[in-house]
Amino acid sequence: MKTCDLSPKTITNHLGLLRVMFKVARRWRLVGSNPLDEIEPPRVESREMNVLTESEIERLLAAYRELEQETDHGAREWWALTRRLVEVGLGTALRRGELLALRWRDVELLEARLSVKQALVRGRFQTPKSRASRRMIELGPRTVGVLDETWQACRYRGDDDLVFGHPALGTPLDPSKLSRQYMRPALARAGITRPFRPWHDLRHTALTHEAAAGNPQAYVQLKAGHSQGTITERYIHAAQVLFPGAAAKAEARMFGTSGDSG
Repeated sequence: MKTCDLSPKTITNHLGLLRVMFKVARRWRLVGSNPLDEIEPPRVESREMNVLTESEIERLLAAYRELEQETDHGAREWWALTRRLVEVGLGTALRRGELLALRWRDVELLEARLSVKQALVRGRFQTPKSRASRRMIELGPRTVGVLDETWQACRYRGDDDLVFGHPALGTPLDPSKLSRQYMRPALARAGITRPFRPWHDLRHTALTHEAAAGNPQAYVQLKAGHSQGTITERYIHAAQVLFPGAAAKAEARMFGTSGDSG
């Protein structure tokens, strides 16, 4: 593969790995210098976040239910599984790998919380690298209900079994297959035609709505598993731009008024 075929972010990731390798080689006196010190990495542009509105979320979940009803039993099971996974993703803001690595021992339905202890990355289970990523998340009543529905429909309920595993085998799911065969068609059925990354932008949507609801930045940062507050600030800013009425809603929640000062 030619260098020009790679994105700036991929090139930067490769350069970072090579820089560490040469640093270790120099420490072991295998090389005299680190040639990566002379290379300027390409500029990586931050990708624009795409956030679903409340009405788009409603249309998306309705599309999943329509697709469930229109297919035979085998495919219906997959549509229902993907719909529940999307709903839990919106309710928890978990990363793709964290969702796919979630096990029943990590979920406490009665206490309405779950723990993030692993992530599925390139088909392998890994422990989150940062302390912030290893976290406990409070669950809202709707998310608890969806997880209970998942429990009822699941054939694999042991502590070590995956919450979102292959319906028949209990093995890890293929995120690319889910995106291609179930998530993107549901987005199209819902009429969401703008560029939308099924996994990343679902998380962006969840965190932006958390901020728009008036939740403190510290809470949003903890839920997201961000090690730095500057990352969370993106969602605070996005919420202010996309949901300008959020401040009034927060006041109504706090003071039980419609915004009148009298």
